[in-house]
Amino acid sequence: MIVMKFGGTSVGNAAAIDRVTKIVTRRLRDDPVVVVSAVGGITTLLLEAAQGAKKRSRKGIQLFERFRGIHDGIMRELCLSERLVAEEYEKLREVLHGIYYLGELTPRTLDYVASFGERVSAKIVSAHFCAGGIPSRPYSGWEAGIVTNGEHCNASPLFRTYAIIHRKLAARKKLPVITGFIARSESGEITTLGRGGSDFTAAIIGRGMGAEEIQIWTDVTGIMTADPRVVPRARTIKKLSFAEAAELAYFGAKVLHPRTIEPAMEKNIPVRILNTFEPEAAGSLVVRNARPPGNSIRAIACKKNNILFNLRSTRMLDAHGYLARIFEVFRNHSIPVDLIATSEVSVSATVDGNCAHKLGEIISELGKICTARTVAERAIVCVVGGGIGSTPNIAGKVFRIVGRGGVNVEMISQASSGLNISFLVKNGDADRAVRLLHKEFLER
Repeated sequence: MIVMKFGGTSVGNAAAIDRVTKIVTRRLRDDPVVVVSAVGGITTLLLEAAQGAKKRSRKGIQLFERFRGIHDGIMRELCLSERLVAEEYEKLREVLHGIYYLGELTPRTLDYVASFGERVSAKIVSAHFCAGGIPSRPYSGWEAGIVTNGEHCNASPLFRTYAIIHRKLAARKKLPVITGFIARSESGEITTLGRGGSDFTAAIIGRGMGAEEIQIWTDVTGIMTADPRVVPRARTIKKLSFAEAAELAYFGAKVLHPRTIEPAMEKNIPVRILNTFEPEAAGSLVVRNARPPGNSIRAIACKKNNILFNLRSTRMLDAHGYLARIFEVFRNHSIPVDLIATSEVSVSATVDGNCAHKLGEIISELGKICTARTVAERAIVCVVGGGIGSTPNIAGKVFRIVGRGGVNVEMISQASSGLNISFLVKNGDADRAVRLLHKEFLER
């Protein structure tokens, strides 16, 4: 069997949903399980509606009406009854009214609101399969067996999830259409797997079912050597390793959710990235081992809008536990650190710019340990390839190229895995650095 996940643009309107049913129909002999995201843009709309309701503005209700109008329009075009999702509409309206009157929005409630995009899209897609003569049943993530910890907005599956999934889906008689992104905790509360988490859902289902392949259907033809909006000559990478794909996903290649790789790696299940709008294209195949090409560099990724922390304390010279105390501060605020460079008394570290609202508290706590200064609007440029660690002088060549191009490098980090060389530049220099490196290493 295979798992086929379709993203927000793949189910973005009636024509797209019709295209999805045709793609799946041609693969029925492979015994597919389908995972769907919310209609493109809907999760953002729902989060904005919740925030609007919290502020007791009319925006929350106005966005609910837009949510309803978008889905009603799709169902009319597909000749489906609007009663199909009436229960979801009513529950969403009730919770938004509750947020409005209480003026309170907890992570638990935010996950509940965010879940309605997938809950509605799964019902619509499943009903369209049925209308086309293919027996189908919609499943929420928890109905399919996904049980998570209680970390709202970024939950992780519990190990027993995989056995539950197999038990619930192994004897299926209808085509399952499962909500991506959403699940339930042990206590029964709705949780979400982080933005873009539908890919993760597909991998979790794939591992639980022992799938032959996990397919991620999106709006691009696979993982590319760079962002084609930045580098017009970027091309699709036909085959790459799990480790390479994970590095690219984490450092800005948004085709694949970073956590997707984990369950697939654990069971050595190939992951194929395909284009819903060019279904005959080969796409990219991610496997455990992929023989690197003559050039050890596979791709250039970029992640913008990071914050650089420069930390220094001569008081900590020869003192043990200095780094532990620093990173304990980040851990207490649930903030992951991306890049790190250290010496005896100084540490440089980057975090995602979305953490800016926590800066005051973090700097105050770090000030008890060291002198802390921050610089915003910084970009991580990441050169990725399985042979980087064993290729002589490749780092020197990378920095000569960006230096000649007038790009100032503010921080350098090379992982012990030998898979990447990462460095920090100003946001405004990032695209130029990517283009220079792509031209030198991947266009010749």
